[in-house]
Amino acid sequence: MTILVVGASGATGSKLVEQLLMLNHRVKIIVRSPEKLPDACKTNDNLQIITASVLDLTDDEIREIVKDCDAVASCLGHNLSWKGIYGQPRKLVTDATRRLCDAIKYNKPQRAVKFVLMNTTGNGNRDLDEP
Repeated sequence: MTILVVGASGATGSKLVEQLLMLNHRVKIIVRSPEKLPDACKTNDNLQIITASVLDLTDDEIREIVKDCDAVASCLGHNLSWKGIYGQPRKLVTDATRRLCDAIKYNKPQRAVKFVLMNTTGNGNRDLDEP
């Protein structure tokens, strides 16, 4: 399976990417800061890192990225701070989800592409160094 993960450098996204790679899936990720990824992931041959903001990619670029994907997982979210919640991009998750779904529909895949929207608002992982 080929799976696109957006928000892959965050707490939830990085754990998802690790698990998918352990299961030998091909994983594409769109991240602004690849240096935040766990070192073990960065060297995995099944991982394709696309360094960009999902909102800055053109429609054609997003269509190309999702073209061969069997699934898309969105782990996007805002930092739990005033700036993170009320600052720009105000509708990050909504806008990114719309653009990804539009790209999938545009490509007219032979099989349905699974779309998983993950959210951990208000939850913390005591095993990770996160607020």
